[in-house]
Amino acid sequence: MNAVPGVPEEPPESQAPEARFEPGTGFEVSAALRPALARAVERTGAGLEALILSGSHATGEAVWTSFEGRDVSLSDVDLFAVVRSEAARAAAANAGPRALASARERREWGLLAPVELAIVTAAGLARMPARPGTVELARSGRVVAGDPGVLARLPRWEPAAIDAEERLLLLENRAFELLWADAAWPASADTLSRLGARHAVLKTALELAAARTLAHGELPAGAAARVARARALGPPAGAPSWLAGAWEGLSPLWDEALGWRAGEARLVSDAAQAASWRTVARAWCVAWWAERSQGAATDPWDRALAVAARGSLARRLRRSLAPLPGGGSAPGAFERLRRSPAGTPANRIHGSAAVLLLAAAQGREPRLPAGALHALHVLGITRADRFATAARETLLAWDRQLHAGERTAELS
Repeated sequence: MNAVPGVPEEPPESQAPEARFEPGTGFEVSAALRPALARAVERTGAGLEALILSGSHATGEAVWTSFEGRDVSLSDVDLFAVVRSEAARAAAANAGPRALASARERREWGLLAPVELAIVTAAGLARMPARPGTVELARSGRVVAGDPGVLARLPRWEPAAIDAEERLLLLENRAFELLWADAAWPASADTLSRLGARHAVLKTALELAAARTLAHGELPAGAAARVARARALGPPAGAPSWLAGAWEGLSPLWDEALGWRAGEARLVSDAAQAASWRTVARAWCVAWWAERSQGAATDPWDRALAVAARGSLARRLRRSLAPLPGGGSAPGAFERLRRSPAGTPANRIHGSAAVLLLAAAQGREPRLPAGALHALHVLGITRADRFATAARETLLAWDRQLHAGERTAELS
């Protein structure tokens, strides 16, 4: 493979470097990442100003494990391509399939999770809003090709500037990690699918710690610091009685997740995975409930519908008429417009995931009571009356209508 401009030629001795959160700390690119970086450089072409690696692979907290005699990563790869003009951005966006690499290619490289490439102009980079990802990018993003000076253009948002909508979106997207984990762990699942599903559950547990700190205007650097702060803060207030004690169940999973990131990834039994999944789902419901505490309905299904319908009717109509960003098939404009009183297309998909987790949190086995079925009917994403089918259809809608479809590419 040709060298990637700005990337050291030699791979590091270890695929799992120590955590690094300050811009001045040392950084080497693992061998498994190099094909993905080369593909991103090729996709963006001559208009590329810089390629930035973000997320856990930039901070050194990516999860690596050994499989069939080689190191493989279970963590998403987050890339930002900074291009010089809007024309270059449009050309790069249309230069190939939405997914940067197929699942087969990623497995050959040693990357088991999606590779996500966001393409932005230099001006767009400077205007990035206050989001958890923006804070992380400014803290620990690594330029792996091109001009290192682009990082200076990033806005330096403080975590306290991240508003309630962005905090809610962080939680809503984590709901799909849980739905994917449930779908990826059937009785017939292979070892890699099970490793990915276990990772999704533990990753979500850690993201709940981050969400807890964000509710207080904080976002400590690194998973261990976030867990420590979340433990000190205690559970979110206001959860209903049927969620009593749910948050406290996260503590042993936080410990396991930190060990998992330190190289202790291991499979567990079907029963242990199911119990962990339900624990994290219930804790997710506690955090979600707290984000919409003032003046919200106490009935979980009414609450989910109200959250999905947030924003003005004009916004819901406008978003319903706009094309969806994903590459998969989606309902036509008339159907989206007809459903617009219940929320924008994205919020109805997110709201369906919330209904599913609220339902799963109420019994030992996930099922859909009458209230949940009614809420799902209003939201219009799935017509299924069984939990597993409704969860699968909602997950597919999220990944293929709103994203590149990488996470569900292997789901029939």
